[in-house]
Amino acid sequence: MRIPLSWLANYVNLPSKLSDLTDALTSAGHMLDKKESVDGDTVIDLELRGNRADCYSILGIAREVSALFATPIRLPNLYKKLSTTRQLTEVSLHIHSPFVRRAMLTAIKNVRIVTSPDWLKKPLLAYGIDSVNNIVDLTNFVMVETGEPLHAFDLDKIGTNLAIRIARQDEKMLTFQGKTVNLDKNDLVWVNKTDVLSIAGSIGEKNHSISDSTKNVLLEGANYDRVNIRRTIHRHNLMTEASIRHEKELDPGLVEEGIYRFLYLVDKYDWGQLTAQVADYYPSPVKPWSISLSFDYLNTLGGVNPGPNKVKTILKGLNFKIKNETKNGLVVICPPYRTDVTLEEDLIEEVLRIDGYDKIPTRTLSLEIPPIVTPAYVGQEENFRTAAQSVGLDETITSSFVSEKYHKFNQYLENANVAPIKIVNRPSPDNEVLRLTLLPNLVAMTQKVINERGHQAGFFEIGKVYFKQKDYCEKRKIGIIYWQKDSEPFTKFKGLVESLLLKANIEKVSFGRQNINNPRLTNTYNLLLDKTVIGFGGQNGTIFYCEIDLDVLVGKHQKTVAQLWPKFPPQIEDITLTIPANVSVGEIVTSIKQTKYVTATELIDTFENYYTFRLWYQDPSKTLTAKEVGESRKSLLSLIKQKFKAKIK
Repeated sequence: MRIPLSWLANYVNLPSKLSDLTDALTSAGHMLDKKESVDGDTVIDLELRGNRADCYSILGIAREVSALFATPIRLPNLYKKLSTTRQLTEVSLHIHSPFVRRAMLTAIKNVRIVTSPDWLKKPLLAYGIDSVNNIVDLTNFVMVETGEPLHAFDLDKIGTNLAIRIARQDEKMLTFQGKTVNLDKNDLVWVNKTDVLSIAGSIGEKNHSISDSTKNVLLEGANYDRVNIRRTIHRHNLMTEASIRHEKELDPGLVEEGIYRFLYLVDKYDWGQLTAQVADYYPSPVKPWSISLSFDYLNTLGGVNPGPNKVKTILKGLNFKIKNETKNGLVVICPPYRTDVTLEEDLIEEVLRIDGYDKIPTRTLSLEIPPIVTPAYVGQEENFRTAAQSVGLDETITSSFVSEKYHKFNQYLENANVAPIKIVNRPSPDNEVLRLTLLPNLVAMTQKVINERGHQAGFFEIGKVYFKQKDYCEKRKIGIIYWQKDSEPFTKFKGLVESLLLKANIEKVSFGRQNINNPRLTNTYNLLLDKTVIGFGGQNGTIFYCEIDLDVLVGKHQKTVAQLWPKFPPQIEDITLTIPANVSVGEIVTSIKQTKYVTATELIDTFENYYTFRLWYQDPSKTLTAKEVGESRKSLLSLIKQKFKAKIK
């Protein structure tokens, strides 16, 4: 929020030193981002970390300065000589949506369109808004001053019958900036009998806006459901000064303040003839709300006891009214523009930030330090992270959103009837759903390496996937992806996954063929641990991928047990087998490991359908004889021949 200091000084006395002002605002939660000089005026840019609706205005910051420096605030003059009616004589307005919380209209006749005077133009330029003409500039001036966005229509162009309704599918609107917006059936719009006049809370239509030939003006101010406005502006990428404010929880009372402030300035500078009425649609007026504050709870939660008098002074300085007072606490009435204050904890925060967070004393814990209870999944993820890095994979952390370019990869790997979760407030137009698998973003990372003519890519990511069955669900996964320019066989990737699992103390995992739900993957398989499916994988071209369910593996890791090095040496031999196409290498390896005296096996070479395995025969209590090894080998080959129809070369 940019604050020209000459504009701010109209409403509150400022300290002589700029640093005193910016330091106080920063300590109160409005951090100074930068300062600059614009046409001789100092402009400070504040980062509004509290995201408070009332602070998106010069008056809102003036109230903060008033409270911080205990100096009175000077409120701007308003024009309140109009009578209130349901409909104007000049135009009727019909509301067809519950998203409209309040709407006010008034007409201004015989308007003089002139170049804005310096008092109007310069503050807006310092704020960052270009000058158009006096009427358009005045709507912007009042918006920045009070926080209430206003809109002015050319009364002679819009007709006499207006409505606010939900847009119809495929309706279009040309904005005054020249952009055509294809409206959605969830957008709230102002319309007449034939045209869309504006997108509520965001931007106006080009052909009905104020021009140099405008003679009569219809001024509107409104308050809308902020969620609907936020969805609309993000759906169409229509971020404007008005929409920034409308997506906050604005006080409906600001509508009246903004309208009457605009009329006061028009009347003062004789820019038009004011009519006698203002139409006000306000079906559910917001009633004042009160909150109880306990002094003991303030001390317990905030760690400081400023005392009742100081608490009252701070709250009164922020325009809270004391409704009731006891020795134990207060009951206060909140100002209507403080829509962010609804709880006792909110009141305590107000006291602490104005009093100064630096005044909270540092104290030693008076209770026994609680034991550190780390959830099992935290250690598990660290274990897998270390294991993945040790086998040469690089960690990546990607968004939970899936960009439109990679939607085709976003298929749940398990054969389950699940639906993707659509994002209501999507961060950008092409991010529509949450990921069902870690595959899309890992493919994107790998594709980037391929496009940059890399030779190899190996990534892993530990994160959540999201889906909907009966309820919304999420699962923790580790995704592993590998690509090499000179295409390597699957066995290398399989060995990499097995090594990762072993280093994570997950043993006896087998691979089995299985069709899975993602058509973008071929040669698909599952991973089994004690007959439980723990993951799935496959390949896309020369890219290999595997995804393992970490939730299933919680508590399944083997404890590390130190063993003495065997006293007796192993006997090592290689055997080459011809394996039928329908038999997996994993099944052969599992059978070999179950053979007597075989303590380890490794696939060391492949050629067509020939597979060479290295076997280690060993007994911890003695040195094996050639006869014992021969009997073990004979038993192994007999089993493989009978079970898998494999042949020894």
